[in-house]
Amino acid sequence: MAAAARGKAKKAAKQAKAELYRQLILEAARTVFAEKGYDDAKIGEIAEGSGVSLQTLYSVFPGKGAIYEAVQTEGDEALHHLAIEQSQGLSDPLEAMLAGLRATTLYFLEQPEFLRLRLHGGLTWGTEAMARGARSQTEAWRQALERLRAACERCIEEGVLVARDPQLISRTIVSMQQVELAHWLEGGMVTDTVEVADALEAQVKRAFCVDAAAS
Repeated sequence: MAAAARGKAKKAAKQAKAELYRQLILEAARTVFAEKGYDDAKIGEIAEGSGVSLQTLYSVFPGKGAIYEAVQTEGDEALHHLAIEQSQGLSDPLEAMLAGLRATTLYFLEQPEFLRLRLHGGLTWGTEAMARGARSQTEAWRQALERLRAACERCIEEGVLVARDPQLISRTIVSMQQVELAHWLEGGMVTDTVEVADALEAQVKRAFCVDAAAS
């Protein structure tokens, strides 16, 4: 029993150390990828920034691609969960859709390194090709896009959004978000984050809400 307990404790300690290394590597990788993009980022720079040796880094991740994917997945899962959390319990479909959009917008604004990383590729976030990209997007991002499409469909059925293809509307909204965030970043990040989120919401309403289109 004592030997089994020691073995269990040793295994737990090893797993905890591996998780610590993993988080240190991902924190450093976010900075390197945000500054240089995937192609120009060097694995040695990530190791140096994380404070671990190359040998230790390779014991946690098989290479740069796996690190990049892990950084993307971690951020996209946080985005998706925030959107779900903020829209849950809201019976009004437009209010729920906009709450999810605001949550993801504010997440990007509060995580500028992750925003830089996502903008570095220069591709449109809402396009189908981008959503299916092996390295460009994650399963969590694809789920988030589908959730937004379904939310737009509900809004159309309720008569609050214009009667257009919900897939087109959802893609356009994500593209509008990307442009708004890129403009904020290029402008030196001086505009208040809530003001940026408010401006995007107003833009979406002007573009797609039935009341705005009729006025």
